Amino acid sequence: MTILIRGGTLLPMDSGPRAMRGDLLIQGRQIVAIGKVTAPAGAQVIDATGGYVMPGLVQTHVHLVQTIFRGLAEDLSLLDWLGTRVWPLEAALDEASLRASVRLGILELLATGTTTLLDMGTTHGGDVVMDEIARSGIRARAGQAMMDTGERVPPGLIETTRASLDAAAALITRWHGHDSGRIQYAYAPRFALTCTRELLEAVATLSRMGGQLVHTHSNENVGERALIERATGRAPAAYLVETGIASDRAVLAHGVHLDAAEVDALREAGASVAHCPSSNLKLASGIADVVGLRAAGITVGIGSDGAACNNRLDAFEEMRLAALLARGRHGPDALGAWDVLRMGTTDGARALRAEREIGSLTVDKRADVLVLDGAALAPGGDPATRILYGGGSRAVRDVIVDGQILVRDGVSTRMEAAAVRAASAEAVPKLTARAGLS
Repeated sequence: MTILIRGGTLLPMDSGPRAMRGDLLIQGRQIVAIGKVTAPAGAQVIDATGGYVMPGLVQTHVHLVQTIFRGLAEDLSLLDWLGTRVWPLEAALDEASLRASVRLGILELLATGTTTLLDMGTTHGGDVVMDEIARSGIRARAGQAMMDTGERVPPGLIETTRASLDAAAALITRWHGHDSGRIQYAYAPRFALTCTRELLEAVATLSRMGGQLVHTHSNENVGERALIERATGRAPAAYLVETGIASDRAVLAHGVHLDAAEVDALREAGASVAHCPSSNLKLASGIADVVGLRAAGITVGIGSDGAACNNRLDAFEEMRLAALLARGRHGPDALGAWDVLRMGTTDGARALRAEREIGSLTVDKRADVLVLDGAALAPGGDPATRILYGGGSRAVRDVIVDGQILVRDGVSTRMEAAAVRAASAEAVPKLTARAGLS
């Protein structure tokens, strides 16, 4: 497919803050020209006059399998939230409810401008999750959660260390590099309280050998931090460095409660952090010091986390909240609009080791592109400010991933939204009954 996006204001996100009027030409999976472009014969033309054209958003922490848990795990702190609601629900997921949850999550992500996600599943159904990701057209790094120990974990989620590693190996064989690299596997050891040291060290070795990402949770909650320190004798991030998990291939979700030594250790290791402000506030976990992390040289991306603890999957909303929280903590000039948009695009791509392919509008990069309707945004102001504070997600009109139009004029081109929502609504009562939470 050849697509010409004509007449919009481009936010390339390839260097410093800049916006430019111009066209963008896509051929196949790639951006091939930017500026004043003549439409090739047969090109599909998208008129972006009065609107903005920017890179698709990169979310660095999502749980697609939890989308249909929305509203089922309310008013709890992290460990109770997991033990009494989320883990029983994950254990009760079957193929139908997994598919319904993943489809609904992807539908919402695409509609609000996310084109790439880093997803953590549960300890079963990895092929189902990957299959739905493949069908949807979204770009993903994704992995089946790994849990070989842990208190309050239902028997249906606990694996042996060997079985967990074998399952990951099989999924890598089937899915890593699928569709010219649009889908890649990421090892997903859940967190230090549910993974033995043997499992963590094995994942560290295997990911280093195979080059896969490692996606885990760390330093999210005060109680979690205390339990990990008691169990390991180390602070959580220090333990992940010691086991080899924290490396330049690792994305650590949350990073709310990091001490100075841990920040230094993560910088030295090259690990990235996924900032999930709505989730951290809703579970009363705290507020990550994003300004401090960035100043220390740590790459920080944006994540909505799962719908069980947000309850939305809107990356524009997460970026806006990240900016507001940083200003509340450090002052009005702590984190500018362009910096936050960079966290949601180029920095997210860097965290996923994908900055050569995505994250900016650059010739020869993959064509992951958003067209925003300028009329849907609050009027006036710098383009980044207008998008960030003026309601970016409500302006999402067209979404292109790998050169394929997945949302056109606000409507999904691959999924029937009403059918997806109906299937998820049908799945919920059956799921809660199996989980014993009716």
